[in-house]
Amino acid sequence: MQLIAILLALAIQISAPPTIVAIGDSMTAGYGVQRDSSYPAQLQKELGKRGYGYRVVNQGVTGSTSLQAFSRLNRALAAQPEIVIIQLGGNDAAQGISREVSRETLRKMIARFKSGGARIYFAGGRFPHLDEVARKESIPVIPFLDGVVGHDELLLTDGVHPNSDGYAIVVRNILNIIGPDLRRAF
Repeated sequence: MQLIAILLALAIQISAPPTIVAIGDSMTAGYGVQRDSSYPAQLQKELGKRGYGYRVVNQGVTGSTSLQAFSRLNRALAAQPEIVIIQLGGNDAAQGISREVSRETLRKMIARFKSGGARIYFAGGRFPHLDEVARKESIPVIPFLDGVVGHDELLLTDGVHPNSDGYAIVVRNILNIIGPDLRRAF
């Protein structure tokens, strides 16, 4: 009976698609756009079109600081991600969190995800001190908002957050970096 339970658990684990966890703030959550227009939702669709069988989990929370994202790590780790995209920094700066605290929190997040065996990427380009941490930790930096910033037609009226079309460009930026690490549908 115990052998059957073990085999069943193994079969479920084998049949589950690999997971990409997107953890971050409002840029990950999809602030101001429909849920299916957020970058994680658009990434899920684009991966499917390209024949990749990944499940993308959106763990973005509007207003989240790096410390708050770190507090959500157990939930992110429970998803057993193969790939993690970390996108943080804006709310740390807005709330006056020191750069050193932000750096150290990012280092801790990277260490926790690495210990779980995930391949980690940092959605960067906005905060050089965090991009530097990622590079020192051998984490690829995605030029997250390249082609979006400075294009009002790709941003919400707040001038900060991408709209649906802006997130489509963000997804291209992500796939340009993570593409070599993706596995085809199983």
